[in-house]
Amino acid sequence: MNYIVFESGSRAGLSTELFFVNYCAMMPGTAHMLYLSDMDTMFQHIESTHPRVRHIHDKEAFKLLEQPESVIFPADEMTRQVNDAGRRHAGRHQISRVEDVYYNKMETNRYLARQTAGCAIKVPLTFPTDNVCLRPNGRSAGSRGLQLLESTCVTQRIDIEREFVVDILRDDNHMEIFPREVTLKNGYDRFVKLLPRDDDFAGVIREFVLRAYPANEGMFSDIFHLQLAMTPQAEIYYIESSKRISGTSLVNLAAGMNPFCFINHAPQPAPMPDFTVGKWYRFEDFLLAL
Repeated sequence: MNYIVFESGSRAGLSTELFFVNYCAMMPGTAHMLYLSDMDTMFQHIESTHPRVRHIHDKEAFKLLEQPESVIFPADEMTRQVNDAGRRHAGRHQISRVEDVYYNKMETNRYLARQTAGCAIKVPLTFPTDNVCLRPNGRSAGSRGLQLLESTCVTQRIDIEREFVVDILRDDNHMEIFPREVTLKNGYDRFVKLLPRDDDFAGVIREFVLRAYPANEGMFSDIFHLQLAMTPQAEIYYIESSKRISGTSLVNLAAGMNPFCFINHAPQPAPMPDFTVGKWYRFEDFLLAL
């Protein structure tokens, strides 16, 4: 199989590459190839150090996707979201298939709120506010602080004390949950604490997923991740989700997660003994270890 990854200059692209290299080390006879693609023409001139990894331009990626043995690996949704050809190819395989409703935050939140009512994980209240003018409710000079928005929604503000990212691998019979607590900088993990995969918190996550989508289908299927937050009162809130690996999911190699093993029905890698569950690390510590 040829696995194609768009927007590969991102951390999600790096995570995918490290997962694939790890999979190849575990399965040395594999015939799979990983093609990391990017719109930047410079990207294709960077040679990979691994024989089964290639850096290509998006034009070549779309040519490869015309072949039946090629599939989009769910690492970044942007190309699939805005490119008709990308969405068409993504729809051929369950692991990469996305629907327009996944990008509608209001509909997603309202659906999850209905489905998961009574769960320990709460969904913030969300309201539609199409064609609005947002302005400061106080003194302002001229149009400072004013925003004109056409398609928006207003979501209940959460007093966030702790943040979590949860990568999940799911098939028709099993669900593997890989939670971590994080502190963020510019939207990316800065410090990371791997959390137990079988404690009460993991059980709360499992209940939420199964209540939202009892079967392995829709937005919570195959390979996806959740972003959660906890308030000072220990209330847990759903913040966002995406049907792909999280950008810095490479840290989960230390917890024994590899999505390529999952896709190809191979045993997951053993957890790395250098990292202790419940202990804080820099994101860079995982890169140094890998």
